[in-house]
Amino acid sequence: MSNKARLWSMRWYIAFIVVCAASLSAYMYLSNPANPVLQNVATWNVKTDFNAKGDGIHDDTNAIQAAIDDAGKGDTIVIPPGTYKVSKNIANKAVTDYGVSYSALKITKPVTIVMEGATFQTKTQNEYGVFWIYKTNDVALKGGILKGDTLPTSGIYTSRVGVLVQECDHCSIENMSLTNFSQGINVYKSEYSTVRNVTTEFNKGSGIINLASKYSLIDSCTIRNSGDGHLSLFGGGANNTVINSTIEENRPGVLNQQGITLEKEKETLIKNNVVTGFYYGIDIKNGSDSNSIESNTVYNNQYNITIRAGDPGSNGRAISNNIKIIKNMAVNSRKGANTAGIYIMVGSGHQIQENTVDEGTLIIAGGLQLKNNLEFNKNKYVDNIFVKKSK
Repeated sequence: MSNKARLWSMRWYIAFIVVCAASLSAYMYLSNPANPVLQNVATWNVKTDFNAKGDGIHDDTNAIQAAIDDAGKGDTIVIPPGTYKVSKNIANKAVTDYGVSYSALKITKPVTIVMEGATFQTKTQNEYGVFWIYKTNDVALKGGILKGDTLPTSGIYTSRVGVLVQECDHCSIENMSLTNFSQGINVYKSEYSTVRNVTTEFNKGSGIINLASKYSLIDSCTIRNSGDGHLSLFGGGANNTVINSTIEENRPGVLNQQGITLEKEKETLIKNNVVTGFYYGIDIKNGSDSNSIESNTVYNNQYNITIRAGDPGSNGRAISNNIKIIKNMAVNSRKGANTAGIYIMVGSGHQIQENTVDEGTLIIAGGLQLKNNLEFNKNKYVDNIFVKKSK
């Protein structure tokens, strides 16, 4: 055999050894039981496997919690159609910067819970929510109706959170309906959460609150007839996205609520949403910076879009800067002595461009004095406002 032939033979032999070693390594990795992502997964049924009743009479808290506890990482838990009565578990006490909440059920490992056609029934006066997802990752809640028996009239705004996602990564809540809680969904100090196709209404506080969280996606949700900021992003959150959602207040005589609020929020996108029926439609305040408000339809609010100093207190009165308000339809403000399509009270570096507003409703409070003090005249917003004349 020639030297050249020997060299090629040796090369093929080495390549064969490398491929075998790689295959063996991959097999060892895939078969490692300590690997939570790649281990075998199973599907569990809370009725057939854990004796939940789903009749609205028996308390199913323990049966559903047993399914959650017994499931392996990555398993799927199916909660079939029915009405599941759940109750407060005093051991499930969640403490956040915004208050204390109790929950019926606690999730601390990656699982998927499928709840299409399932209703969870709670007692509002006992001040508890349903799910607490805590210090884990890759939890998915799909479907389900979560409801308190009455609209809360007592307790703090955090005493009953329908779903609390606390200090988690890559968790999702989809196709769910929530009613009669202090807060519908609270995403707290978490990253890469998804809330999609959720309807939450008639809550004492926010329908959805994103608190000190980053990279959250809130997509195609409906939030209505609640309190506080219906959709609140605050507490130092950043890089979040709210798109394609409807936020509305249509209860007769309820005139002082807020639609979307941004407080100490940074580099977040609010786009293609509908906001109507509030005192402040989209309310930017309390030290928010570098957020983009784009292509929203904001109407029938006292102030459709505003940048203001904010509320008093430890979280309030910081100036918001570098806000982009671009291509929004901000028209038909409520009739009254003080209304605005876009109302700028404070800050610098704002870009107010290509919006549609009613004549005279683009307001810079304080006139030239505010412009001079905050150097508004250096921003590129004056030349390309499209004004819709009032009829």
